[in-house]
Amino acid sequence: MVFVPLLAAPTLMLAATAAERRFGPAVAGAMAAMPVALSVIVLAVGAELGRDAGATLAAGAASHVVAQVAFALVFAAVLTRRGPALGLLAGTTAFVALSLLVAPIPPLFAIVAGVPALLLGTALIKGSDPSTRRSYENPCSETNRIVKGSDPLVAGLGAMAAFVMVGASLVTADLAGPAAAGTIGAFPALSTALALVLARSRGVEAAASALRGLVGGLRAYLVFCVTVAVVAPGFGVIVAVPLALAGCAIAYAALLSSVPRRAVCVTGASG
Repeated sequence: MVFVPLLAAPTLMLAATAAERRFGPAVAGAMAAMPVALSVIVLAVGAELGRDAGATLAAGAASHVVAQVAFALVFAAVLTRRGPALGLLAGTTAFVALSLLVAPIPPLFAIVAGVPALLLGTALIKGSDPSTRRSYENPCSETNRIVKGSDPLVAGLGAMAAFVMVGASLVTADLAGPAAAGTIGAFPALSTALALVLARSRGVEAAASALRGLVGGLRAYLVFCVTVAVVAPGFGVIVAVPLALAGCAIAYAALLSSVPRRAVCVTGASG
C-alpha cells in the first residue's frame, strides 16, 4: 500500500498544474492540499492497528490545521523576501512550533481551533497587497502559467514527497502511536513540492500565491479528517475513507465554484 502514492501523488500534482494554467496558482495550491497521502496512511494504519488507530491518526492530523495555516502563511511571507530555501525553513519552523503547542491540547479543542485559524488565514490573505493579487488576474498570459516542461519535475517531486510522508508516518505509527503519525501526515509535503516548482518556473510570487491557496484547500482537508475520525470507530477505515473523500470532493467543489469566471483561461492552447 505504501507504493500507492507513487501513482496517486503525481496524478494529483499534474492535475494541480493543469488547474494552475487554467485558474491560477492559488487554485493549484488549494488542490495540492488534497489528502491523497493521508488517506493511504489512514487505510494502512487502520488495517494494521485497528479502526480506532485510524480514527486517532485522522484526529491527530486534523488537530494540526492551525500549524498548517501557520506553515502556509509564514512560508509565503518569507519566500517572497528571502527565497525558497529560507521560506521553507521558516514555514517548517512555524509548523513544528505550532505542533508542539497543540500537542498537549485535547484533539477536539485543537480541531475546533482550526476553524478560526482558517478564517483568520483567509482574512489575512484577502487583506494582503492588492498589487500581488492583480498579477494573477490574467492566467492566460505567458508569464502567468507554469511551464509545461516542468510537469515531469512536478510529478517526480510529488511522488517522492508522498512516498516519504507515507513511509515516515507508518514507521511513526509503529514506534510512537497513531496520534504522532497524524502529526507527520499533516505536514503539507505536496504543497511544498508544488511551491518549490512554481518558485523555480514562475517566480516567488506565484509560489506564494499557491501557498496562500493552500489555506483554502485546508477546509476540504479538515472535512476529510473529521469525517474519518467520526466514522472509523463505528464502521472501520474501509468505509470511513471513501466517505471522507466524497465529503472532501464536495468541499472542493464548493471552493472552486467561488472562483470568478473571469479567472478562467478560455483561450485555446494550454502550451
